[in-house]
Amino acid sequence: MKVLSPSASRICDIALVHFAERGYDASSLNEIAVVAGMRKPSLYAHFKSKDDLFNAVLNLALATERHYIEEMFASVPANDDEPGKLYTDNLSNRYESSAALRFLLRTAFFPPSELKASVASGFEAYLDRLRERFGASLENRYPALSANEISMFQDAYIAVIDSLHVELIYCSEGTYCRRLTALWRILGDSLSLAVGNVEHE
Repeated sequence: MKVLSPSASRICDIALVHFAERGYDASSLNEIAVVAGMRKPSLYAHFKSKDDLFNAVLNLALATERHYIEEMFASVPANDDEPGKLYTDNLSNRYESSAALRFLLRTAFFPPSELKASVASGFEAYLDRLRERFGASLENRYPALSANEISMFQDAYIAVIDSLHVELIYCSEGTYCRRLTALWRILGDSLSLAVGNVEHE
């Protein structure tokens, strides 16, 4: 990710909210420039096109959410019996408070056709980091689990996250809460069963 000037960073911060609220197609560089306190030609001094600005915003959003992932997982004690649950429990609040996450989800579900490859690559990297951090938490908490079991639970965790992402975009808060409770119950019970089986072997 290239280092941006203070003015370019300010434009990115404004564009992040704009793209998160309107999506790519409905977003206007002119409106972004006005909010940034400049004329559209001045915006082009920092970003050569709408795609260039969008990619800079994508990188900003990915960096912001990767940092949040690190904070969430680092704040959980190593002996926590529900690795990964703090992140899922806070996901709805994070969606409400973070334009970066709203931008990422909107963009992942409705990518601009000409930028689909870069969006998919960035979003997969975001999910891969979640998968890695959850796997590391499992290894630390339950060292008796095999590599295959940990990999299976990592995939299940990402499936939970994916499902919750859909709920955040399309459903009501009540539906989201029910889905979170049900999915975590299934994942948590399965993990407890696997750990119990290993300990009794």
